[in-house]
Amino acid sequence: MEIRDYRPQKSFIGGLPVWVKACAVKWWFAGAVFYFVGWGLFIGDQLDLTAALGLILGLVTEILINRALIFFGNSKENYRRFIFCPPSGILSIPANLGYGVLLAFLVSYTYHFINLAAVNLSNSAPGTMFLGAEPLLYGLFFTGYDMLCVCIKNKVKVLMKWNLR
Repeated sequence: MEIRDYRPQKSFIGGLPVWVKACAVKWWFAGAVFYFVGWGLFIGDQLDLTAALGLILGLVTEILINRALIFFGNSKENYRRFIFCPPSGILSIPANLGYGVLLAFLVSYTYHFINLAAVNLSNSAPGTMFLGAEPLLYGLFFTGYDMLCVCIKNKVKVLMKWNLR
């Protein structure tokens, strides 16, 4: 028996690009928060539910997601570029809370506009809901908006460095 047989083979997860792994972590956490808060808490008012989801997603982003992405990083993979507001002090907590509320409202309005467009296209009665919120799609929308904001932030940082030269 040779020693090569005992060496670990390259894993599927290890071969994925960094941005895919970062998106998967953010998608999973956003979906889990919606599952436990959106479906677990029986908040009748849509505005209250969106605000509660945003605040809890902001806390989860600050405490779990950002710290997990920093922990995953090593010398060749940089996960910090996928964090919108890195945990650097006490000011990152209110920044991530506001960021979570902003993203929750964007996702809420996305669902609203999808349902409004479906009602208008199908000539249904106003108020008919075609697409209800559920954890997988909520996490997908949340991650999409989050990665869009992160990309914009990174482009602004590059432009600021370029202008300062």
